[in-house]
Amino acid sequence: MKTFHVKAINESDNNLAEQILITLKNKGIIDFWEINPANNTEPAKPASEEQVQEIIDESELGPFYTEKEAKDILDL
Repeated sequence: MKTFHVKAINESDNNLAEQILITLKNKGIIDFWEINPANNTEPAKPASEEQVQEIIDESELGPFYTEKEAKDILDL
């Protein structure tokens, strides 16, 4: 298996490149995902139920996380 980084050269070609990739993915030829800009190596992962509950519990204690921090933690 090979992994490639794909970048559309022109912003106007961005949609065309994505549509080609989606078509190949739908045919089962490739798999692709948007890279998480925070670490630039892995796809974003949703928070576990335990992580969500911990954030909720801590938020009840006071303003522990800013909205941006919470969204970053939850990969939103």
